[in-house]
Amino acid sequence: MRNILTILAAAAVLGACAQKSAYEAAVEDYEPVYCYQSLGGVTCYEKPNFRDERRKVNYFGPAPKRYDRPEPAPAPELFAPKPVNYWVKDPEPIPRAAPLGDLTDRPWIGAPPAPEAAPPVIREGDAVSQAPAVQPAPAAAPATPVTAAEESSGLQAFLKRLVGDDPVPETKAQ
Repeated sequence: MRNILTILAAAAVLGACAQKSAYEAAVEDYEPVYCYQSLGGVTCYEKPNFRDERRKVNYFGPAPKRYDRPEPAPAPELFAPKPVNYWVKDPEPIPRAAPLGDLTDRPWIGAPPAPEAAPPVIREGDAVSQAPAVQPAPAAAPATPVTAAEESSGLQAFLKRLVGDDPVPETKAQ
């Protein structure tokens, strides 16, 4: 009797380990997809990722325990770098006095303007004439106040002021 109980107990233990869960049996024939939680969301793979098994969200297909675990990566050989007998340091900044407010300590700002060059000489046949180097810009349009109709269309009023150099109208206190 004791032998029969031992055999039945061993069969029950082995049967319990090899038995599939209802979920595993239902999804075993699906295309294998193994999904894991990452920082940005859920990432899915075709094969189980054993290093991320604690972050597993769900799977379809054969259970991940049905796959063989890969061999662990060998431990890297650690070594210290060779000792050196020198060191590198960036040069120290040169201290300078604070600006005084006048332009004597900043020659790039207070430099006198370059003298204007003479206008080019244009020759037409035998005639020699002096021509200006740059044509003068046309005079700006006279400033016009913004009307109430233009105020309702803020963009048009803004563009008109921008193009025509119109001043911003003064608001009236009510």
